[in-house]
Amino acid sequence: MLLQKPEVTKAQARQQRQRCERFAAGTADAIGTAGQCLFSLLPYQERVRQAASWYDACAQAMLRCNFEPLDEWMRRQACMAAEENFEMEDLLQLLRICRRSAIAIDGWDEDVFSAVDDVINEGLLAIRAKVSWNIPDHLNYLKETQSEPALRPELNASDPLARAEVREGERRVSGRNQLALPIRILCITEQSQSDETTRTQNVSLSGLYFRTQENYRIGSPLRVTYPYWTGPGSINREYAARVARLDRLQDIFWGVAVEFLQNLRDKTA
Repeated sequence: MLLQKPEVTKAQARQQRQRCERFAAGTADAIGTAGQCLFSLLPYQERVRQAASWYDACAQAMLRCNFEPLDEWMRRQACMAAEENFEMEDLLQLLRICRRSAIAIDGWDEDVFSAVDDVINEGLLAIRAKVSWNIPDHLNYLKETQSEPALRPELNASDPLARAEVREGERRVSGRNQLALPIRILCITEQSQSDETTRTQNVSLSGLYFRTQENYRIGSPLRVTYPYWTGPGSINREYAARVARLDRLQDIFWGVAVEFLQNLRDKTA
């Protein structure tokens, strides 16, 4: 029996990984169709990473009563989202989607998960001093606000691209959002080569916009790493793109409109 124990442990670990992968894939799809959540504008593989890290942290909390990974996940995600111009409601919506998916896809017990809900609410309150959001004293992340918009009836609710383009109010105009996400831009032509790291000014499903002092030309081919993370264990992916427009800005800066040449919703991208 003692000789079989390592094999059982490996089998359990493999099963847990498979469950996490299944959850992450399904949750990434759910986030992508949530047009009211700015996380829907992230590429598919980035949404998979977000969902998988949430799953691992919550599994530690539920199975081993180890709440430190979840607390760390909350602080990291909240600070990142606030710094890069997401609103608090975007993070709350992400958390609600992950929770619903865990119950629907992985069969998590909603009553047992209530203890984790308390940790999440406490984690949000703990980061108030580090973000600019107005986080109320009695925050309950499960309570959706009345201002959370519904889809316009004329859109096809089953079309994820249509859903992701919609958000009422001033924050979204024609699918564009003022997000300050880190990116890396590689441009190689016969005449020149440039490689710069910067941040987006706004993002849409079909492209992004950034400021630069580099000399780009309309139509130049680009390799865009979006988003571009530099932390430990980061997995970055390049996407084919081109320069679609150049805007002369103040001083020596240019505004560059980038068009993606591949679908960021593609699961193989």
